[in-house]
Amino acid sequence: MNALAALTAFWAELRWHWPWALALLPLALLPLWAARRGAASAADAALPHLRHPDLHGLLQAPVRARMPLASPLLRALALAAFVVALAQPQRLGAWVQPAAQGRDIVVLLDTSLTMSLHDVRWNGQPASRLAVAQKVFADFAAARAGDRFALIAFGSHAATLLPPTFDTRAAGQAAQLLAVGQLGQDTALGDAIALALRQVHTRLNLRPIIILYTDGGASNVGRISPADAVALARHEGVRIYTVEVGSAPDPGQPYTVPAYPGPQPDLRLIAQATGGRFYFAPRPGAQQAAIRDIGALNPRLHPPPTQRATQALLIWPLLAGVALWLLAAVVDAAGGWRRLRPVPNPAEAAAAQASAAQERGR
Repeated sequence: MNALAALTAFWAELRWHWPWALALLPLALLPLWAARRGAASAADAALPHLRHPDLHGLLQAPVRARMPLASPLLRALALAAFVVALAQPQRLGAWVQPAAQGRDIVVLLDTSLTMSLHDVRWNGQPASRLAVAQKVFADFAAARAGDRFALIAFGSHAATLLPPTFDTRAAGQAAQLLAVGQLGQDTALGDAIALALRQVHTRLNLRPIIILYTDGGASNVGRISPADAVALARHEGVRIYTVEVGSAPDPGQPYTVPAYPGPQPDLRLIAQATGGRFYFAPRPGAQQAAIRDIGALNPRLHPPPTQRATQALLIWPLLAGVALWLLAAVVDAAGGWRRLRPVPNPAEAAAAQASAAQERGR
C-alpha cells in the first residue's frame, strides 16, 4: 500500500517539459512491425515452388527460422524510452522562495565643519561624528540586499555621491570617501532633501525613505528652504528618518534664519511631518540601534512563492534506452537470426535407414 501511495504521489508530481513528444510513441512499434514483415518474407521464401528447375536444391537449402521476439521487443522498448527522454520528464520539488523586494533608500550625510568633532568613540578609540555615521551606514547597507541605495552629501552645497544602485557594497564604500568640509562648512539641508527626492521612486508599493544624518545644525544656506523640501516630501509620500549625532538633543522647536522667510522645521518636526521618526544618537550604540529600528519599520517585501523547483529525470529513460538497445545488439550477435538445420533428402534418408537396419541385423 505504501508503494502504491508513493507511486501515486510521484505521478502527481511528474511534469513534462515537451509533452507533445509523447505523440511519437507509436514509432516504437516499428521494430516489431519490421520483425513480423521479415518473418513473413522468410517463411514465404522457404516454401518450394513446383516450377523451379532446382526443386531438389530447394529442399536441401537451409530455411530461415521465424525471427525471435526478444530483439525486436528490446528495440521497441529502447525507442519508447528515447521518446520519453525527449519529452523531458521533471519532478516537482519544494516551492522556490523569490528574492526579497527592497525599496529606495537615500542617505543624507552632513559634512559640515561640526561633524569633525571627536566626541564619540568607535572600538574604544576617539572618532569623529562623520566617521561613526559612515561605518554604521556601511553595516546597514551590507545587510539590506535588495534595497536600492543612493548617497547624498551636503554642506554648503548638496551633491550626489552615489546614484541609486543595488550594489550595497559600493554604497558602503562610497560613504567612506566623504570628508568633513568637502562641500563647505555651512548646512544646506533643504537642498539635500530636495535632491534626495529626485533620486527615489516607489517600487512594488514600497514607499521610499530618506535617512538624514546630521549633528542638528540649523540649515542656513541653500536655494530651497527646509520647510519647502519637507512639504514636497510629504506630498510625495516619502518618509524622512532623522538621526542626530550631536552631543546634545535638538530642542524640537522651529527656528528662523535670514536665508529663508518664516520658521523652519528642526529634525524632530521634519520626521514628524513626513511620518518618519527622530533619533538622538550621541554614541555609536545608539546610532546602531536607530538604524536597526529604521530597518525594522521598513522591511523588504517577501512575495509568496509562485514556482516550484524541478528535478530533471530525462537521464533515466535515456540510460534505459541505451541499455536496451545494446542488449538487443547482443541478442542479435548471439544468434537472434538463427537458422534451422538443412532438411534431408527423402531418398538419402531412406537409404540411411536401410543401411542402419542392415548393420543392426549383422
